[in-house]
Amino acid sequence: MTARRRGPRVALAAALAVALLGAGADAARAARRHAPAGGDALSRALREAAPGDTVVAGAGVHHGSFRVAAPIVLAGEPGATLHGGGRGTVLTVVAGGAVVSDLEVRGSGARVLTVDAGIHVVKAARVVVRRVRVRDVLYGIYGERAAALAVEDCDLAGRVPPLKEDGEGNGIHLWYSDDPRLARNTVAGFVDGVYLSFVHRAELTGNRLQDCGRYGLHTMYCQDTRLVENLFTRSVAGCAIMFTNRLHVERNDFFRNRGPRTYGLLLRDCSAGRFQDNRFVDNTVAIFFDNSNRNRFAGNLIEDNGWGILMFASCAGNEVAGNTFVNNDYPVALDMRRTDNRFDDGARGNYWSEAAPYDLDGDGVSDAPHGPVNAFSFLSKQYPDLSVLAKSPAVAALGVAERVMPALRPSEAVDRFPAVRPARTRGTGAPLARAGAGGPAPAAAAAFGLLALAGLGGLAAARRTP
Repeated sequence: MTARRRGPRVALAAALAVALLGAGADAARAARRHAPAGGDALSRALREAAPGDTVVAGAGVHHGSFRVAAPIVLAGEPGATLHGGGRGTVLTVVAGGAVVSDLEVRGSGARVLTVDAGIHVVKAARVVVRRVRVRDVLYGIYGERAAALAVEDCDLAGRVPPLKEDGEGNGIHLWYSDDPRLARNTVAGFVDGVYLSFVHRAELTGNRLQDCGRYGLHTMYCQDTRLVENLFTRSVAGCAIMFTNRLHVERNDFFRNRGPRTYGLLLRDCSAGRFQDNRFVDNTVAIFFDNSNRNRFAGNLIEDNGWGILMFASCAGNEVAGNTFVNNDYPVALDMRRTDNRFDDGARGNYWSEAAPYDLDGDGVSDAPHGPVNAFSFLSKQYPDLSVLAKSPAVAALGVAERVMPALRPSEAVDRFPAVRPARTRGTGAPLARAGAGGPAPAAAAAFGLLALAGLGGLAAARRTP
């Protein structure tokens, strides 16, 4: 090999050697700085910290407003608390790659205009916030142009009472911050537990979003969001997802979001999403669609809700197949007679507890199609005040008439392959759904039978009396 050909390789090897030596030197220089509570020890340690250092906040309360301006680790001893004294933001992070862990943060200011937060991450990528407890703040964690932000195992509680929609401040608020990962956090007491705006490829896994003033999760203009194994409960809407396409929503629980206008899952202008193996239980409206198209719902449990699916005429091309609908007041409500939204996939339909299916050939599929939209749900969708008549004898008679004369059905939406039995759901291995929940319980049926026999006996005795 000539000297001319060896020259570039020798130069590259030398550059790598210098880089490795520099990295080793930086690691050797990394310091661990301990800041006891009281005074300005923590602020001074953060100012003096070099990249790679670890600053440890001692046990006790550290008063003031703090700033992380280098890629360091800020950790706390057990009992370490950063307290902002009710003014401004408690901790600001402006350095990419910084880590904040094992602290309590409390006492932010209350001004929305200045984004008073427990932790504010500004123009810093790959920041990690882990095992942080946040209390008494306006915003919990606010990310602004903070790409690849990770928030893990944190516990956030704000100042907003449950269902108070006009409150202020969100738990985790991200703006123009792509690729975030939010995992195993508990968030309560904010207007929205998590709010994402212009945030793409967000991943939320194992979070508990509950008791919020408005929404557990609220997204605006976010694409390719993944929601896996989260709990959304006791808010105006568990999830309100708007202008967001290609959602992946799997194995989540939407429980007990109840009130005058509350939803488990609200979809507004959301298309091409996949919703698999979720549970929607005890919500006023389990799933709401408006101008949302080409979504696929499969393997979900929809049980004990007021409305199972509430869909506007602006929706098209959605497919609902392989799901279990049990004991919902209105399984499906549409405001359109003609629709290309499908309630089977051409081979598999859904289980409907109110359908009274029959299966003479024993293949597990009802021998007659099922229309999930009844006349009363169609009317009450357009005139909500009619809902007070839902359990009246006239509405019951209308339901019987629809079964006898299918021409009375108000919508052409039909499940051509309704299942005879509910699908098995994730969890214990047993169906969470109660098969046949739409009909009378055996004990009730027996009681009515005894009353009927007693009545007939009384009538016969009366006839024998002279």
